Amino acid sequence: MVEIIERIIKKVEPLKDAVLIEGLPGIGHVGRIAAEHLIQEFQGEKIMEIYCNDFPPQVLVNEDGTIESMNNEIYIIKEPIPMVVVTGNTQALSPIGQYQLSKRLVEIGIKYGARITYTLGGFGIGRIKEDPLVYVAATSKELADRIKEHGALFRADGGGIVGAAGLMLTFSKLMGIEGACLMGETPGYLIDPKSARKVLEVLSKVLNIEIDMGELEKRAREMEAFLERIKRFEKQLEQSHFMVREKDKRQREEDLRYIG
Repeated sequence: MVEIIERIIKKVEPLKDAVLIEGLPGIGHVGRIAAEHLIQEFQGEKIMEIYCNDFPPQVLVNEDGTIESMNNEIYIIKEPIPMVVVTGNTQALSPIGQYQLSKRLVEIGIKYGARITYTLGGFGIGRIKEDPLVYVAATSKELADRIKEHGALFRADGGGIVGAAGLMLTFSKLMGIEGACLMGETPGYLIDPKSARKVLEVLSKVLNIEIDMGELEKRAREMEAFLERIKRFEKQLEQSHFMVREKDKRQREEDLRYIG
């Protein structure tokens, strides 16, 4: 049996015509980075923590010796538009946990005034791309078409959307509100602030708000510099292996001449 524990941090009144935004960990951590950026930029206020016995059975240890529990968090943003933002450090582990938690997250969003859902995530392509594309999938053709006008594309692979990013769209539709998922292209094997920025650029146009991307651009440059260091190290390692092989080859040739 899946047990969900909700810890109220602060009691607030429901917002009017709010947007429910989900950004939980996933491919490239694109959704989580984007959601946390919204919270930081618009002074989001945490109102709830959610714990579940289907989360990983562990705690995280911080550098200062304290622990971080596995949970989801609900934030309220009032300006520039009302938003209910879901983020956290984990998703549920099992299919039943994913279903029940996704359903509850949508219920909480509606309780606090949400009238539409946007889930944010990554679309793994297995390689680094200079200018990542953003794809959209929505609960209605009309909503998908509107978002496409702001620079998103439709996927042609017929693939699925795994986890809360997909299931929250299902439960939004069942509960009478529309929903869409924005997916940024990402290699899938590294944390990707560049893709998160691209997703937020589309979202900002859809919601008609301005989002300062300075911090994400800084993080993207830092990630690019990190990748360059890795490439240089790999090149140096390859050259070192080549030199060792050449030395061994010369040594064998000299040994053969001596034997002959």
